[in-house]
Amino acid sequence: MPASIEVTTNEKTWLKKMIEEKYQLNISDSYSCKKLSELISEKALLDINYNTIRRVFSVVQSKSKPSTYTLNTLAKSIDFKDFSDFKKYIYKFEKDIFNELIHLSFERKNINHQKLIELVQDLNSPNWEQVYQLKTVIDLCIEIKDFHFLKQVLHLHYDEKNEAFLEKFTVCFQKLYFEAKNKNTLLNNFIIENIATSEILQRILLQIYVSEDYLNDFWGDWLEAASVGLVYDMEAFRNILLCQKKFNLNLFDEAKELLIRAENSISGDEQNIHPILLGRIAAWEKILNSNFQDPPLYFKNISNCFNQACYFIFYYRLIVMYHKNDFQKGIMESIDLNKLPPNLGAFDKRLLNKFYLTSALYYHHLSEFEKAKSDLLKFDQNRLDVWEVNWFDKKFKILNEIYN
Repeated sequence: MPASIEVTTNEKTWLKKMIEEKYQLNISDSYSCKKLSELISEKALLDINYNTIRRVFSVVQSKSKPSTYTLNTLAKSIDFKDFSDFKKYIYKFEKDIFNELIHLSFERKNINHQKLIELVQDLNSPNWEQVYQLKTVIDLCIEIKDFHFLKQVLHLHYDEKNEAFLEKFTVCFQKLYFEAKNKNTLLNNFIIENIATSEILQRILLQIYVSEDYLNDFWGDWLEAASVGLVYDMEAFRNILLCQKKFNLNLFDEAKELLIRAENSISGDEQNIHPILLGRIAAWEKILNSNFQDPPLYFKNISNCFNQACYFIFYYRLIVMYHKNDFQKGIMESIDLNKLPPNLGAFDKRLLNKFYLTSALYYHHLSEFEKAKSDLLKFDQNRLDVWEVNWFDKKFKILNEIYN
């Protein structure tokens, strides 16, 4: 069988539009497909069956993907070398149009909502070039205070299953976080008004930009305003971070109540909850309830060594922060980093980087200085997330002074 190709809706729309323009007919029914087949044969000297055309343009329903031969033939019928050449043209054309529209919007300090949303709404699963286009649009909205258009962008559907989804969209939404941190009241109010209905805001501004230093400030306000039905583990995440906020305010009974809610929300589903979140809950169980079970809550059911490392970073850090040096031995020693997956993504590499510093701190507390120094040497100070740099930076400077 001829090789088939996955064709996007956008590519199919462009192909249909350009064929209709060249051959001056509307592809809408079997008759027009038959007519098109004849015209392509007559004018382009290419053979393509009208039934194939019907399937490609969904005049009849078909689950099969078009073959490479079919798509190349259709592309040649409108004067392209092949389908790959056609795709290069349309994406360059769209990119140029998009960039021109963005530049014009910056120049005029005004966004043409109708034209720009048509381009933005196709970026549900963007490549890196499109990510920076989207970031520029978001930055423009903030600069000219066009919160109406920004709201439309935030409520588009994004493909969270896309590879590197969080890393890409963390870049897109940077300015929202930093502007709010820098006391942009209008933007901060906009986020509070929209975070309950925006999955992308919850995933990025809450679950990625975790800002414990600002729990009693703007970030805690976002957390309070968030809903718990859009993101799978948001209920546990929200409750355990609010538990920490209440503890900071010496509201210990309220903190305990929020801890119970967090535990109840994941009861029976621990296997599907991120180990970072499990580590947070386990730490607060020990801090608030003096729960010294060995190993600590949830840890024994985590088999993957990288997930164990993620758990340990957050469990140990919270214990050190709130319980000083009252930590348990044995957890760290059971994590075998020789079994780490070979190809970690950028986010996972940053987590592993934090693990090395946490491990160095752990062994330093145990006076195992050679192990502490060895792990400290693996730590890269430049591979930290800027929103959580303070605690790790301080610990690194302390250890670095000691060992260097």
